[in-house]
Amino acid sequence: MNPVFLQNLDWLIQPEALRSMAAASRSFLDRGAALPQPGQSNPLLSVEDGIGVIAIDGPMMRKPDIFARVLFRAADSNMIGDAIREAGARDDIKAVLLEIDSPGGTVAGTPELAATVKSVNERKPVYAFSSGLMASAAYWVASQARAVYATPSAQVGSIGVVQAVIDDTAALDAEGIKVEVFSVGKYKAMGAPGTPLTDDQRNLIRSNLAEIAQEFHAAVLARGRAIPADAMEGQTFSGRQAQRVNLAGMVPDRAEAMRRLRVYHAAVDTQSSAMNASPEDLLAEARTQVDTLQRDFKAQADLLAEASTNLDSLRGEVGLLTADLETLRAERDGAKTETTTLQTRISGLQASQADFDTRVQTEVARVVASTGTTLPARVTPLGDATQAAELHAQFATITDPSAQTVFWRKLTPEQQAIILKHQA
Repeated sequence: MNPVFLQNLDWLIQPEALRSMAAASRSFLDRGAALPQPGQSNPLLSVEDGIGVIAIDGPMMRKPDIFARVLFRAADSNMIGDAIREAGARDDIKAVLLEIDSPGGTVAGTPELAATVKSVNERKPVYAFSSGLMASAAYWVASQARAVYATPSAQVGSIGVVQAVIDDTAALDAEGIKVEVFSVGKYKAMGAPGTPLTDDQRNLIRSNLAEIAQEFHAAVLARGRAIPADAMEGQTFSGRQAQRVNLAGMVPDRAEAMRRLRVYHAAVDTQSSAMNASPEDLLAEARTQVDTLQRDFKAQADLLAEASTNLDSLRGEVGLLTADLETLRAERDGAKTETTTLQTRISGLQASQADFDTRVQTEVARVVASTGTTLPARVTPLGDATQAAELHAQFATITDPSAQTVFWRKLTPEQQAIILKHQA
């Protein structure tokens, strides 16, 4: 298989795992080595005291070819599904443990494998356990089990979707190679080697990934796990952190996960061993179970106490935020009051301006009426030299006393004062 198969596929996998696979591909091809023959693999399903153990190791792919199986240690999601269905159908298997060490895998085959786990869990208890990696597609599958356990150092989560598209147009241009692709449909040649993506093609990829992510989130929340949204942003958590965000319960090792599966689901234990056991052995086993339940209860109580502390802290933050909100509301109300005051002042100023305009117009009309001219009179408290000269000249040209009297009466007091001042 050409390593190009790593691109243009939707992956539910850790990005560093995808980069490691790409590096392995390049290294293998650079060496020009012959493809090694795979060795005989162990069956995926084994039985331990009535518990069917299914190993899920490596990146999960649907029908991986010989290249992916040998070079990447890829696991076939179809074969894993067959093993889970076989465990669900066998009478000698009372419960199932998925032992996972996987960074995830391709989207293709993952929802179907998760649905298989959900279906078998409805008939028999299915637990998922990891002491290594339980990420992305692997966690999607594990989330459909009745319980999910991880050791403190395990890595859990990586809830997200990724797709890598390699644009090698610049490299080909540097080598003098030009690629022309002829296709019908704007999405048909999407991601073809040597061609860049168009904006429409990028938007389609984003839309497809968003739809897969939504389905992923719905699946991991379907069993009622209270996983916060900010824990589903593609990051991984240690087993201890995963317990805090409800991704998984924490156990010290695989043996504890197996023990809990037996204790919490008594049907796992064979009846023959119970019949052959002595009363002392049964009493000792019962005491062991009581001790275990007490330890589990204490662990749950510790978790509840931690959750209570976190809740009190959150309540304190809510109180601070509420006080800040009240302060902002008071500032907003004060701003509203100030705005109303300013609007009232603006209205008063506008009214004063309108009154002033009316008074000016009235005064102009009065002056026009008193002077007998449509031209506005130029009147100032101290008089105007040019106007005084003009008025005095007009008055001096009138020699008849009666005419002078008529002219004088037509003048305003201000104009009369200007003439008198000019004569003085």
